[in-house]
Amino acid sequence: MPAPVAKRQETVANRLETLSSNDNLPNASQGNAAGKTEYGVSSPQAMLRELGELIAGRQPAKVLYPLIATDLRRFSSDDITLRRVRAIFNGEATRLWDDEAMAIRMALSHRRNAKARRDFARAAAEMEKKLAENGMPLSADQHRVVQALAAEVAA
Repeated sequence: MPAPVAKRQETVANRLETLSSNDNLPNASQGNAAGKTEYGVSSPQAMLRELGELIAGRQPAKVLYPLIATDLRRFSSDDITLRRVRAIFNGEATRLWDDEAMAIRMALSHRRNAKARRDFARAAAEMEKKLAENGMPLSADQHRVVQALAAEVAA
């Protein structure tokens, strides 16, 4: 009779360390370098980082957390804490609630639109200046529209 072989004691930790049959498939929750999942949807972490970039440029994350939280609270009925913002920003959050996801999308959309309006107003003012230099000034109505855009963006 062969000698019994020592069996490795099975624990929860050992069971979690072994690969499952799905581990070789790409994970939809893991994003690529651009922050996109395999379905083409931006990860919450990538969206919060973009939001932070739109709010305050290249500031350290510690400075961005309260600014991002303020933006998210504007679009959420729940109070989103700084700890929660930090967890999402760093990719530590395992789940994202619907209201948080919607707040992130709305805040990011709002910031993107504001940036686009600023860029458009800047381009319109530049165009007005170039046209005036070339002897083709805008009409009074066109000039009012450009000034209204510039005033709206400055506010």
